Amino acid sequence: MTTESLPPRPTLRSTLNRPIVVLLLLQLMGGIALSPNRAFLPVYVKELGHSAIVISAIATASRLAGLVSSLAGGTLSDTLGRKRTLLLGNMGLLLTSLIFFTPSIGVIGVLWVMGGLASGLHTLGGESYLMDTAHPSYLGVLAALYNWGYTLGGALSGPVAGFLLDRWSYGAFGTALTFSALLTVLVNQFALPRSPVEARIKAAAQKSTQTSAEKRTRHKWFGYGDIATRPPVLMLSVLRFLPTFYYGMSNILIPLLLLDNGASKMIIALYATVSQIAASLAQIIVGWAADRFGPKWLTIIVFSTLVTGIVGVGALAQSLWGVFAFGSLSLAAAWSLSTLLPSLVAEVTAPEERGRVLGWVHLWWTLAMSIGALAGGAMFEVAAGLPFGVSAVLNVIATALVFVFYRMVRTTSETAVPSEL
Repeated sequence: MTTESLPPRPTLRSTLNRPIVVLLLLQLMGGIALSPNRAFLPVYVKELGHSAIVISAIATASRLAGLVSSLAGGTLSDTLGRKRTLLLGNMGLLLTSLIFFTPSIGVIGVLWVMGGLASGLHTLGGESYLMDTAHPSYLGVLAALYNWGYTLGGALSGPVAGFLLDRWSYGAFGTALTFSALLTVLVNQFALPRSPVEARIKAAAQKSTQTSAEKRTRHKWFGYGDIATRPPVLMLSVLRFLPTFYYGMSNILIPLLLLDNGASKMIIALYATVSQIAASLAQIIVGWAADRFGPKWLTIIVFSTLVTGIVGVGALAQSLWGVFAFGSLSLAAAWSLSTLLPSLVAEVTAPEERGRVLGWVHLWWTLAMSIGALAGGAMFEVAAGLPFGVSAVLNVIATALVFVFYRMVRTTSETAVPSEL
């Protein structure tokens, strides 16, 4: 095909169709409910008199529950559909909002675990829907806008959360979260269209003439077949695991570090707001650059920035504003890596298996969140800076592994199926 015969590149505005717009709205609404929920869960449980080990144990149990939804969610996304899988995930926001109405650590633990089950479904349904509906020329930017739902949503809701908690109570805070989560569920059910790729995937599956051996391979391991053993997918899983190990512990430890350094609830809410704004700006820059220059070197740069942020938090663990600044930097880098993930997955994934590839990668994300939360809490009891030192070393290794991943992509390019709408 000659250059003259190529269709013109559409404008970004022309790609913002109804499915994309409603999905982005859902992410914003979800972020408004989830970000303050996540920031104040450990603070609430600690103020009930429980230690960092107890908090980390509950968070770990929630992430272990997410292991189940990581596998099931990928399969559900490719069978039940993106919209319904996302809806089940959004129902988890309602469950975790109820935590702030009870002082019982047992009830808190159960609700937190149920929310963990739903979180995997939310992630896999939403990301699969995004890859189905986003124009390939703008996948990076639209992935950034998609993740903005969480970061910008958190930036908007952070000050409100701090105001409610400083002026009223956790009960008022929980009521606001519950209302926001319920509204998200309603928009998901009544405003979000089905993914445009779902019908085609189902039709292709019905017309398939696979042999019995191929069918057995396809349904092996919850329908993951050979996906889980492909070297590029395994390397993607490692690249997802290592930074998430830090992110899992930072969600718990940074609010606790701020609290230990004398921060008020308003300061903690301000941290949530500033870090989310920084992440939002970083994501759109990274997404735009990925569409223009490709994701390889950006991934390396973002990993290096993440290491810098982690080292800064560990070295300045006794400084309120040091933790505040470098914690914000590390969070922005972590969210930027999430923005790059769809572009990386698209390089090794065909449309009909997006849900399962994302599910397998998300399985390792969930493992990292679980192990990071538990290991971080244990190391934090030894020394406040220790978990950050360990995380920095792991992510230096991850930076080097980016080169290995792209070498694998090159050597398997002749058998790879390009992503398409």
